[in-house]
Amino acid sequence: MSPRSVAGAPVVAPRQALPRSLAWALGSGTILQGLNSAVIAVALVPIAQHYGDASAIPWLVSGLYIAAAVGSPTGGRLADLFGPRRVYLVGLAVVLLASLAGPFTPSVGWLVVDRVVLGLGTSLQFPAAMAVIRREAARRDASSVGAIGTVALCGQTTAALAPTVGGLVVVLTGWQGIFWVNVPVVVNCALWVLLRVPADDPAPRRGARAALRSLDPPGALLFVAALVSSMLALLSLEHARSAVDLPWWLLAVAVLAGTAFTWRELRAPEPFVDLRLLARHRAVAATCLRGFLTFTSFYCVFYGIPQWLQTTRGLDAADAGLLMFPVFAVGVLSTVLATRLGRRVTPRTLLLVGNTAMVAAGTVLLLGVGPHTPLALIAVAGALLGVPNGFNNLGNQLTLHAGAPASSAGGASGLYRTAQYLGASASSVVVAHTLPTTAGAATGDGGIGHLGSWIAGLGALLLLGHALTRVLALLRRRRLPPPPVPAQPVHRTPQETV
Repeated sequence: MSPRSVAGAPVVAPRQALPRSLAWALGSGTILQGLNSAVIAVALVPIAQHYGDASAIPWLVSGLYIAAAVGSPTGGRLADLFGPRRVYLVGLAVVLLASLAGPFTPSVGWLVVDRVVLGLGTSLQFPAAMAVIRREAARRDASSVGAIGTVALCGQTTAALAPTVGGLVVVLTGWQGIFWVNVPVVVNCALWVLLRVPADDPAPRRGARAALRSLDPPGALLFVAALVSSMLALLSLEHARSAVDLPWWLLAVAVLAGTAFTWRELRAPEPFVDLRLLARHRAVAATCLRGFLTFTSFYCVFYGIPQWLQTTRGLDAADAGLLMFPVFAVGVLSTVLATRLGRRVTPRTLLLVGNTAMVAAGTVLLLGVGPHTPLALIAVAGALLGVPNGFNNLGNQLTLHAGAPASSAGGASGLYRTAQYLGASASSVVVAHTLPTTAGAATGDGGIGHLGSWIAGLGALLLLGHALTRVLALLRRRRLPPPPVPAQPVHRTPQETV
């Protein structure tokens, strides 16, 4: 449709959306991270029984998240340097190798190592997919809203179905099946990407040393040191009875590693995490901060509610998983609705809806849910908890897409994904200090009120940030000088010209 003019005013025709086949091809691989994060929950006990060792079991969960937090900015950087389609396919190859090796690991320690490799592989698809969408939208002068919404929808659908799929797979094939299930997903995705995603431009020739230097290994090691020491210090606070028992040495390591990491990244010619990108583009920095707070709340729900249902309400894992279905089902529906609205309203509006729902959902947990609440009402509360997922995730991704420079689209998406995994790590600390871990140990409401106050508080903090941003934008507009009035042409007669 060509642009038309109505009453003398030009009307610009809406831009065409990117092909659905491209969006679904990219989304088919981004489900791997959510899938492997969720299915492990139903396999932890069988794994401990198989190896006769439960000491390293918690690291099967956190190891994948830490690896993904490192792999996301690395994947974004590689996508910008060598082409996002190539990086996407390399990530699939890493996932395939880790999935084939996982069932044959000789000890639980080696299984943790395999999960770390798996986390590195699953972390590459999202930043590469965002870079492809940014590139193809620019090439075709097309709207990226639908494609970004499709990728978000794939993640939400995986979160909804993964616990059920994981339980069925473990029952039929044993814990090894949580690795086998990746194989058909990887093969299907690889074929789809090869057929539907346009090839990258020829990659620049770089030696092995130059390629390694571009990944900034010292920065990555300092990042891991700061993250792991911070998590260990925060998790050990629960056992500290006085100031003497506080893990001061871990806190000192975390501070030193964080300081050294910041110093390194601000001076490295090719940093692991481009902190200068955050400084130059405040929209990227603000989106990453919102993403951290949003996903802290999301994973508090993802891991906290099932734990409370089992320890306080006495439900088994299957019933707890069933009661979590409304959370993720509504999350899928809210993603679909947010995608449709995203073509008509601004990302700020989507974030406003999502954050308001977060406050409401947390307040319901705080005031309306307890040890004797009927399960039907808990299911209704879970449905309300699913509303923020779609609106906040899509709103943040659209804001990031608009605020990041085209040359750093992959890097910016990697930073946003890192913020997500940092939020997941922060939620594990919140849940550990809020809810009991064994059945029969709950007192009072079992900690669900405290968990609700965390969720509502994070939503209120995001709403406050939204309001402050609007106020600062209005003040900035008032301070700007008025635009210059164009000079009117002076018409002179021939006599005046002479």
